[in-house]
Amino acid sequence: MKPLALIPSLLLLLGCAPEDRSSLKRQSLQPAATSGWARVKLDGWAEQHADSLWLSDAGGRPVPFTSEREGLWQPQILDTVGMLMGSDAQGRPTAEFALKFPEGWQVREREHLRLALDLGGEAPWVARVEVSRRMEQGDFVHLDTEPPFHVYDLGHGRAMTELTLPWDAERYRVTLVPTQGRAPKLRGLRITACTWPEALKADETLQPTALTRLPARKGFAGAAWSLTLPKAGRVVAADLFLAAPAAPVSATVRSLPPESAPGEERSEYLGSSVVWNLPALDSRATRVALSPSVASRLRVELPEGVELESVKVLVRHSVLLFPAEAGKAYVLHAGGQRKLAPGDLGLLPSSRLVYTREPLALGEPEPDPDGLAIPVDPGQRTRPWLAWVVGLVVLGLAFAGFRLLKGGSSE
Repeated sequence: MKPLALIPSLLLLLGCAPEDRSSLKRQSLQPAATSGWARVKLDGWAEQHADSLWLSDAGGRPVPFTSEREGLWQPQILDTVGMLMGSDAQGRPTAEFALKFPEGWQVREREHLRLALDLGGEAPWVARVEVSRRMEQGDFVHLDTEPPFHVYDLGHGRAMTELTLPWDAERYRVTLVPTQGRAPKLRGLRITACTWPEALKADETLQPTALTRLPARKGFAGAAWSLTLPKAGRVVAADLFLAAPAAPVSATVRSLPPESAPGEERSEYLGSSVVWNLPALDSRATRVALSPSVASRLRVELPEGVELESVKVLVRHSVLLFPAEAGKAYVLHAGGQRKLAPGDLGLLPSSRLVYTREPLALGEPEPDPDGLAIPVDPGQRTRPWLAWVVGLVVLGLAFAGFRLLKGGSSE
């Protein structure tokens, strides 16, 4: 009966088995040269483990971070306060206003201010726009530009009533100086804070290793292709090159699971657009913008009769933003539980120049002693050994039965 007595001990040992930490990895970051907002561009390994990423200093203490989004620099309409409109001492139309910032914003939160002027007058006319600005304290300073700002209305739809200013002040004054015709009436203006970053460029362009036309599917009236990428990536756009001649048609791109049997694939919609290829008109459109998604396989859907010749997939890596101290070491962790610093960096304004800074270099993945393993249910740990345990129980019972039979026969 001794083998049976060992079974509870064996189960206890299995339940206390150490957690598997082999999936925990860390990557060191290049120290920042100056203090302030820093950027970290994720590589392929970190991208695939984005759900478990956390950042720490060299001592393992978590550091707050946020993710750079395509819309991080999207235009933002600003309200004005203290708007004054009328004419100056020379009778020229003028407006003076201060900017009302969204919560947490400050001067230069975007790089430029786009002014759309609401002007009324009898065309044709041309006016130079003189601009002065000041901070909360101080005098107005004239903004010199080369060439000077101009707005105009030449009639027949030929008009330009917008100008772009640097955002370097809190209060602005604009004055219209007529150079041709009669100065228009300034009825109002709309202000948009905007930035045009390099963030829209792709980090990589991937050529599919396989492009296969899929068989017709019930309920889908069109043609479809599946394509396999050489590696998983965060796809943001696809260039679809159609066999000519092809008039404008609607194209849809979906993501496919990494592994699935043909005909049983579950797809996720990523985006659609109109594409065409007409050499006779020297006109072609290929780009389909996609919702950013990490994928290794895609499905392209086109109307029946349209042929897809080739595809290019644009990949843009995720970027983390965090406040870095100059010369301090930081580490990126992944593969287990997240250990996040409390708070929300999204409530803080970010520097308008952060997108122009080179991202900090990311080291190769290595074992992570500070990582937090995901707890494993004891039942999950013992399940792989259950067959062995049952076998031992059966063997023990058989041995016990054999001993009893042997003892009975000997009597």
